[in-house]
Amino acid sequence: MNLITIDPSINNTAIIVNGKIFCFTNKELMFSKTGKLTKWFELANPFVEYFPITYTKADDYSTNEILKLDTYHQIANTIVDVILMHCNSAEPFKVCIEGYSYNSAAGPIIDLVTFSTLLRYKLYEHTEDITVISPTSLKHEAAKLTYPAIRKGKKVIKYEYRNHQGIAGGSFTKTDIFYALIENNNLQGEWVNFLRAYKKEITNNKVIAKPLEDINDAELMYRIYENR
Repeated sequence: MNLITIDPSINNTAIIVNGKIFCFTNKELMFSKTGKLTKWFELANPFVEYFPITYTKADDYSTNEILKLDTYHQIANTIVDVILMHCNSAEPFKVCIEGYSYNSAAGPIIDLVTFSTLLRYKLYEHTEDITVISPTSLKHEAAKLTYPAIRKGKKVIKYEYRNHQGIAGGSFTKTDIFYALIENNNLQGEWVNFLRAYKKEITNNKVIAKPLEDINDAELMYRIYENR
């Protein structure tokens, strides 16, 4: 079984194909003014294959919208090409993709929907085995993957999952996702070990920097679905 997990966004789409990490990233985010990789892109470079994206802009509204559509179409095609290149064509494909995030950090929601729809359609041409996981469900699964179940209720037994700080999975932030990966002793591999090695430096920031936050979501999905 080929397993592909995708965290789509306008500025940095993270993909894992059979364990290999790829990022399709806006050049303005990826490179400094001197043309060098920015800090976290440079540190993650040994573990990620990057595909820089150039967005062409126009002053005219209609022209700009068509330019974006063309760019999204090209990105979706390239993503599918990369997936096919790193898959065993003799085996079936399983795709897990995160659903839309209704916040400004993911970029304008209309643009995200446009891009994600094009990408889903291109993926659907190659497999019908596609799971779209909502951001809230992914947070719940992150807690469930790493932390012990807490039994609730007397007549009706329910279980909830909280991290070491007592935060319920449904309320996880990107930082909580990061900790769910590094605090799970059953998870090993280059990416998780990289996160552990830079734990202090990563968490010194107010937010988890790109491309780490997007890769973490794709990595989490991969870990959740690899044994299902």
